[in-house]
Parts: sequence; structure tokens; C-alpha cells
Amino acid sequence: MLRTPQLCIVQTIAREGPGLIGALAMERGWQLQVTQLWTDQPLPQPQQGQAFLLLGGPASANDGHGRIPELVRLCQYLLAQRIPAMGICLGLQVLAKARGGVIRAARQRELGWLDPQGQPWTLHQTPAGRRHPLLRGVPDPLPVFQLHGEEVVPERSVETMASSPLCHNQIAALGPAAYGVQGHMELDQAMVEHWFAEDDDLRPIAHQARFSQAGLEALMPVGRTLYGNWLTLASRRLASDPAISGDEVKWTP
Repeated sequence: MLRTPQLCIVQTIAREGPGLIGALAMERGWQLQVTQLWTDQPLPQPQQGQAFLLLGGPASANDGHGRIPELVRLCQYLLAQRIPAMGICLGLQVLAKARGGVIRAARQRELGWLDPQGQPWTLHQTPAGRRHPLLRGVPDPLPVFQLHGEEVVPERSVETMASSPLCHNQIAALGPAAYGVQGHMELDQAMVEHWFAEDDDLRPIAHQARFSQAGLEALMPVGRTLYGNWLTLASRRLASDPAISGDEVKWTP
């Protein structure tokens, strides 16, 4: 019998938490397990009934020091075992790195609520995205909050579901159970306030904080739909695949 599903959240920095995803998961009966990567906490040992949420942070997926290589190895295992996974920002890039993809500096950093022309950042769905259940009910174009200076290089094995002129892989499928979002649709009010107060990349555009209320009013319903869709897909995956909903899965760091 399938256990109560557990969402394993890997957090690389204190201010980049799960936001509305945590509340949404608990509303749906998921248990949360949070690993704080900046401490000595070990990464979760994948077990039956688990999905993984890999969050953002200022590190690079290309880092050869700290705990990023360990996180890449975990992601290689998640991909190989087809364990449900969602990566946000750095999390997307680590998943892509784990499957052999290339992470490079973006042509232009995408930051905050507004693009260089002073317009809200938006993403446009690809034909694949419009057909995919992950984006069911999500508007096209869709709003996003941006905070990244690197990107996943486009390649055939990554199915792009939403893109922007400055960054091709904004929402992507990296396998039958793994997805990633480059921007941030998990934000809630507390997170935005902390980010503009604490993030070195956002301080130069602190004036954009005045757009936060209107931005969140547009963004949060989209985030709830998108990540609600993902939790549904993850639940179905756990229920249907005996390799991940049966006996405990073993992983060695």
C-alpha cells in the first residue's frame, strides 16, 4: 500500500524556501521533509512514496566544491530511478547538470519583476507546453519573478515547455518524472520581502519592491495552478510505478 506521500525539500539557502508549494502540498495531505544544505544535514535517502523539490540559491550547478556535487549525484539517482522531482532555478540547473546538460552564463541576467524595458517578465508556452498536463490551466503568456544569471543550454533531450527571448529553457521536462522552472512562481509575500532586503542581486533594483503586491496578485494563482499540477503528476507517478511506490529505494551519496 502506498504511504502518505512525502515531499523532500532540498533548500540551499535560508531565504529561498518552498513558499506556496509547502502550503499547497500540506493542503493535499503531503508530509514535508526539509533538508537545509548549508548545515551538516545529510541529503534524504530516497524511500517509497517520496517526491523531491530542489530549490534555488546563489550557487552554481557547475560548482566543484561544497555540497553541489553531492546534490548533482542525488539528482542523477532521481533521474535514473524516475523518482518525481521538481527543480526551481538552481534546482532546474542541477537536474540538467545531472543528466549531462551544460549550464552557462546567461546572455543577460534576469532579475526582479520587470524586464529591461520596464515591462513585467513573462514566459510564452511552446506547443509542447500547451499540450502538457503540467501547464494545464496556466495562462499563456504567464507571469514570473526572475532571479538568475545562468541558464540551461538548449538541447534535444530537454523538452522546453515555456521560454523567453533571453532564456530558452524557462520551464522544461528533463525526463518522464522530472521538471524544472527557471524563474520563481513559488513566491509568497514573506519571501519577496526577504529577497529584496537580503539578496545582493536585488538590492540595486530595490525600487521594484513597490510592484510586489500587484506582482504577487498575478503570480500566486499561477504558481498554485502550476505546482498543483505537478503534485498531481507526482502523486500519480508514485501510485503507478512499483519501482518507487513499493520497496525502499537505496542510494549511496
